[in-house]
Amino acid sequence: MLLTRSYAAMVVGALALGCSSDVLDPAPRLAPDQTLAVDATVRFLSTVEGGCWGLATQRGLYEPVDLGSGFRVNGRKVRVVLRDAPGWASICMIGSLVHVDSIRTQ
Repeated sequence: MLLTRSYAAMVVGALALGCSSDVLDPAPRLAPDQTLAVDATVRFLSTVEGGCWGLATQRGLYEPVDLGSGFRVNGRKVRVVLRDAPGWASICMIGSLVHVDSIRTQ
């Protein structure tokens, strides 16, 4: 019985750690002809080996396919113009894939 309670406590603890508030929901996909100008925070997420860069917005998380290296700073506030990235794929699967048309630091 003691082993079962210890096991249950470990499972509950692991689930609590896995339900971190840092988890961001994917943003809705943009329409093929849509652009979106939005304030965002650059996020580095270690969901896969090597990590992935995302843009956290009030709409959710976008995954840029072409985020410039100068903007790859976790927590950096930016103003960005995004458009859909059809035909692209990612192993990260953290958000809707987008192209960055323009970006500037806030």
